Amino acid sequence: MKRVVLVAAGLALVAGVIVLRDTGGGDLPTAPPPPTKLKAYAAEKILVPGPQSRPATPSGVVARAGHHKIQLNWTGDAPAYEVRWGEQVRLVTRPGTQLNGLENDREQQVDIRAVDAFGQRSQPVTTRATPRADSAPYTFADRFDSRTGPDPQRWRLSKRTDCARATSGDGDDDDRLVISSSCGTRAVTLRSRTPFVRNDDESRLVIETDAPGTGGKLLLDLVPGPVSVQGEPVPPNTVRATISTDNSGNSIVELVPDGTPVKPVPAAVPGVTVRWEVVLTPAGVRVVRDGDVVATSPFVPQWREATALVGVAALAGDRIRAGVDLIGYRTAKADVPLTGPTPQVRVDGPAGTSNSPIADVTAGQLRIAMIPSRESPPITEIKVNGVQVPLKPAVEGSPWKPGAEYPAVADLPAEAFTDNLNVQLVTEERVQITHTDVELTGPESSARRESEAPLVDAKPTLADPIPEVLDASGQPIENGAAFNRGRVVLEVRVNALDASVAGLAGFEIRLDGTHVATIPTTADGPAAAGRWRISLNTGALTAGAHAIEVKAFSTDSEVHPETGYVPFLLKA
Repeated sequence: MKRVVLVAAGLALVAGVIVLRDTGGGDLPTAPPPPTKLKAYAAEKILVPGPQSRPATPSGVVARAGHHKIQLNWTGDAPAYEVRWGEQVRLVTRPGTQLNGLENDREQQVDIRAVDAFGQRSQPVTTRATPRADSAPYTFADRFDSRTGPDPQRWRLSKRTDCARATSGDGDDDDRLVISSSCGTRAVTLRSRTPFVRNDDESRLVIETDAPGTGGKLLLDLVPGPVSVQGEPVPPNTVRATISTDNSGNSIVELVPDGTPVKPVPAAVPGVTVRWEVVLTPAGVRVVRDGDVVATSPFVPQWREATALVGVAALAGDRIRAGVDLIGYRTAKADVPLTGPTPQVRVDGPAGTSNSPIADVTAGQLRIAMIPSRESPPITEIKVNGVQVPLKPAVEGSPWKPGAEYPAVADLPAEAFTDNLNVQLVTEERVQITHTDVELTGPESSARRESEAPLVDAKPTLADPIPEVLDASGQPIENGAAFNRGRVVLEVRVNALDASVAGLAGFEIRLDGTHVATIPTTADGPAAAGRWRISLNTGALTAGAHAIEVKAFSTDSEVHPETGYVPFLLKA
């Protein structure tokens, strides 16, 4: 729920633009549904723009079919595009998109139209493509076709708190894995329980995913030990590829150890799957993006077997949603180990916790990650259900130092083959435990798959309106500077880098709380993005602080408005 603080006249004016986004939660009542159609309005001495010629038809369409999907790219300079296939329609703000959840071997016709800032459509360009199953050879592969989430026999999700999920997708993503997270910059990690066993020649870790989206990270690790998290520093002899994408979609690939970028990484297109490969050879390591080598390293691992980790992270304060179509190995053959039920782990839990034995367990392992608060000797023992057992580093040579995440492992005694484990550190030092998980070995378990919904849904949202006050010639006014009364230009920009956006019905403009203009954007249908310039006369305003509010409305009655504010100062 939005909460707005109104600053009384006379208080200090903070220059800049304020965008208010609905973050959910709170006890205030929700706003009524917004209008789906707006009527044009301009007060006296307000000049507003209107539709001109229709946008040009997109050109150069390339359709690439895959397993249950079609990728589309085209050429155009419109602020948005409308994509139609079957009975479905999508608005995007980049010349590319991906259609998911399609039936293999069934041809799809796709129409693409350019959409201008007033909702005018171009003539369509039409293309056809037929999704096909991928028959590439893998020694291990999961396409996540199930509609109930990842197979617990194959995967574990590592997270600091209950801030992330790995589930079947919603909407068109129902035959993909969706990792959704509100954990911010902390990586949420999907761990494969199938070992990555190197060949003598070439071995590959392959993932097809739309991560990282704009403002996120994708981490691909091969760790020579039983590690479940992707912290810092990177464990010794680990291969890690990190793909970082900023808010503009620009990407950088880092490869450790000793990696070197080979070529720039193409900008990310929101929602479009990319095939990433970490390739190990007798000559070194390379990172491959859609067939192109983008980073290399002379490092040749001496280990034979590793744990494969796939992680995603967002920018600080943001959420992330990543679709995964495939994770596979091209390696020596390896089998997933059998596993029993997964017990609950409590750190320093109550002494009276009930611990019911789990039958037929033959072995168990506790994985734990810790951060010490100061220089001290590493912890070498822990207590599990009251039994003291040795604790050793998950990867030899991992540093034990303040601020560093230290992965460790302990073999569990028979007393710990229970549905609840109470773990206690044998130390007087202050140590932060960042993660725990347990592997019990025994007869194959019919572990239940989770069928939860993603934390971040796929429903399109309305892009934010960004207002800016310009001088009469359309040039920016120095941030915070006062200017003379008279004619000024208000520029409103609406844009987004989401995979799809909600339709824009238009926006209202208020000057110091007074409604001065309404600009509808539904000439042929909803717009999605654009830039508009409105001429305002400030001659009748008093000297001092003033503010303009721009409220954008969606054509979707379930999408709430988004609001932007811009303050300005007038000279006496």
